[in-house]
Amino acid sequence: MRSTSSTSAGTRVRALALAGAVAGAGCQAERPKPAPTKVAAEPEQPIPEPAPEPAPEPKPARARFDVHVHLVSDAVDPLLATLDRAGIQRAVVLASPHLDPAHLPDQSERFADWRGANDRLLELSAGHRDRLVPFITADPAEARPEELRAWFDAGACGVKLYMGHRSFHARPLADEAHRPMFSTLERERVPVLLHINTFRFEAELGELLASYPELNLLCPHFCGSRTDVERLERILAAHPGLLVDTSHGPGKPGVQGFTALELERERVRALILAEPERFLFGSDLVTSMVEQREDIARFEWDRQVQANLGLLEADRFEFNRLVGEHGVMEWSEYRGLALDDATLGPVLAGNAERWLASCLDE
Repeated sequence: MRSTSSTSAGTRVRALALAGAVAGAGCQAERPKPAPTKVAAEPEQPIPEPAPEPAPEPKPARARFDVHVHLVSDAVDPLLATLDRAGIQRAVVLASPHLDPAHLPDQSERFADWRGANDRLLELSAGHRDRLVPFITADPAEARPEELRAWFDAGACGVKLYMGHRSFHARPLADEAHRPMFSTLERERVPVLLHINTFRFEAELGELLASYPELNLLCPHFCGSRTDVERLERILAAHPGLLVDTSHGPGKPGVQGFTALELERERVRALILAEPERFLFGSDLVTSMVEQREDIARFEWDRQVQANLGLLEADRFEFNRLVGEHGVMEWSEYRGLALDDATLGPVLAGNAERWLASCLDE
């Protein structure tokens, strides 16, 4: 929705009158004051109250749907407050066992408790499904179709897969051990958010999509190609049905992404303007607490969300930048893409609603 502003005619008239009065007073100060003139006293009349101005119509809020939030630390209420401050109506929340400081598994394997993470996410989001859209996660070689169905029946909308991250890349993406899960996801058109390092695994992405051409797939972080726009162009051209999100996290990869996209600003704008239906807004927010200090978390979360919105909406936005020969982090200004309203509509919300249409409540 587009944001508009207007000034009432009455306000303009009073502003002009006030300006004239001030100007007149200034001119009179330079002239001798005339002698006072006596006039007949008149009975005092009550000064009429000025007619109340009509209340301004509320400005329509722009629709915003964040497709990439890691809900950890059981931080539902702080997350909802953050979304409210940013004017974000809905968010996809992701099961993230390896990022959750409140539920670290006993095992050395950070991803070991993925089933428990799914159950917690569904429980945490159960009372807020009008705003929080849960995505479970899985080891694709272990997840059984009947398990997936039980989670979908419990309210899960989609699946977040981390197997394209080199830390969790146990097998090729299209490995035969993954077939039961991917066949189920493709057949049922389940929304899938697949983290993939395309610097390392671009060919595997191609093999996966060749094996499952109807997979309802979104590839985050500009499909792992924020620092290589040529690779992003190649991937988009090779896979016309693939969606990407625009999210940047808080650390060094996010900083490097913002920096690289700024250098390629016009090229990136051209990609989005040519196919706006393929790009979805995300923030990559991780709702972990710093020593349970909600005030610190609020400050950091707001900065990250606003930077990710600023990349798309603004001509200028602020975020950390690596400066100097030693790469010190310093708060800095970036050039944003400043997309027009017609493009922002689908990118900020419309594309997410279409991608998730099969499981969103009307």
